[in-house]
Amino acid sequence: MKFFINLLFIDLNLLGLEKSLKILYRLQKHLFKSVYVLDRKNSLKIQKLILQSSYSRLFVIREVTQINSERRIPGVDGKTTLTFLERFELNEYLRKNMLNWFPQSFKQYFFINDNKTGYKMKVFTISDRAWQNLIKLALEPAHEAVFHPSNFGFRCVTSVFEIQNVFSLRIGQIYFASQKRILKIKLSHLFETFNINFLIKKLIAPRGIKLGLFRLLKKGLSLGYVDQVDISTNLICLLSNILLTDFESLHECLHCGNDIVFFLNPVDDEKVLVQRIRLFLSSRGLYLDKLSIEVFPAFIGFNFLDWIFKFNNDLLCSLPSDFNYRIFVNRVKHILNNSNYGSVVKVNKVYPIIKQWRLLNRFCLLKNSRYTLFFLKKRAFKTFNKESKQDFYSSKRLLDKCFYLLEFNEKHLNSIKINLARSIFKHTIFCVKPHIINRKNFFVDNCFCIHCGMKIFEC
Repeated sequence: MKFFINLLFIDLNLLGLEKSLKILYRLQKHLFKSVYVLDRKNSLKIQKLILQSSYSRLFVIREVTQINSERRIPGVDGKTTLTFLERFELNEYLRKNMLNWFPQSFKQYFFINDNKTGYKMKVFTISDRAWQNLIKLALEPAHEAVFHPSNFGFRCVTSVFEIQNVFSLRIGQIYFASQKRILKIKLSHLFETFNINFLIKKLIAPRGIKLGLFRLLKKGLSLGYVDQVDISTNLICLLSNILLTDFESLHECLHCGNDIVFFLNPVDDEKVLVQRIRLFLSSRGLYLDKLSIEVFPAFIGFNFLDWIFKFNNDLLCSLPSDFNYRIFVNRVKHILNNSNYGSVVKVNKVYPIIKQWRLLNRFCLLKNSRYTLFFLKKRAFKTFNKESKQDFYSSKRLLDKCFYLLEFNEKHLNSIKINLARSIFKHTIFCVKPHIINRKNFFVDNCFCIHCGMKIFEC
């Protein structure tokens, strides 16, 4: 009897969080492969297996009650935490009612941002949030195999510099960029009206999941591309991308959230393309009267994702936008002008902000004195030197420590080489979000192409 208890204890220890995540990732990978080769019957079986597995349910409950930053905001039931026994009761409740889910009503909150703009947030109960995250584990890999490669607003493994690389490929000297035009479309953040029946038909899921999502959408779940971090933001963005499936097939474009850029040749007519876009949106039930449409020549430049892209002197140059630069400078000046902080504290607070901004704009053309932060350095040196504890040399050392130095690429966008995002167009891959476990090299070792077996990330 004692030997049996020891063996049982060893088996329970072996099935930890990391091993259960490996099993879940392997199931999602098989689901991705089956949907990619159009094996609908096998994909539905794997989805049911993911939903019925106990480790996926327990992982979702842990994510809702312990990991998410919005876990302290109560829903209609007023609960923000669950006890140890209540988590297992919720696990059993999810197991029984998973394929026949009746969502409860949500609670609506109103928040104000730092820029004095308000936004509404719909908060569901803990059980509804757990069910939403559970079905997301089954829906995400299935639709990831169907999404167009030009859809960058959803792919979690895509580096932000891959968007710059795509612009360098589409608007380059070889592709006659001086003759091209850019059609920029900005959708609304929230879709007030949309065709629910069309969305349910597009879903790759068992009938019970479709029925539960239909009830959830009828209850008041609104779709769109939300800037703020919401409790159900991941599911909202996933359903919004499913609703706008085949949008990239209208014309050569780049889709990132609610911002869409079309690359027009001299022969293309933008009026015909806009009519096709409006017909496409109306077929999805999206009647957007205030659809912002802008047309730019490539040599004048345009703003996209807080970058200004401009074709000049046979090269594509990118610059940080004015809005992005002003926010960055105001954050740094707010710390430097604060008299409650000493020089060392100011350096420790300013250093990560400057490093983040320079790493984000590492492939931008920053030769201008404005973007080299010359005047900001001068301002910081004066504030450091005013302190009685610091002299000229110590202030210079603090200044060198504060402003992160980075060697910029001379050719900028024309020679981008990023290991993290090199295989979107060449290999078919699938990867879940890498921040759900602590060990960094887990997904580095387990991300590879489903056909040739080549590893995507380089250690």
